[in-house]
Amino acid sequence: RPQGYGSRLLALVEEEARRRGATRAYLDTFSFQAPEFYKKHGYQVFGQLADFPKGHTRYFLAKTL
Repeated sequence: RPQGYGSRLLALVEEEARRRGATRAYLDTFSFQAPEFYKKHGYQVFGQLADFPKGHTRYFLAKTL
């Protein structure tokens, strides 16, 4: 994790999306995965489902490209 592979991969994906004309990026993740990682990269939560799965939260995030 501390080697920056995720950040580099996300940057490449966003760059390709821009190249193809995308202006927004949407994704979902779970509380036990990486919501803070995406927030750190400019994504904002626009929705969430509590207890999905039980004991966790599913987050929906977006970012303007």
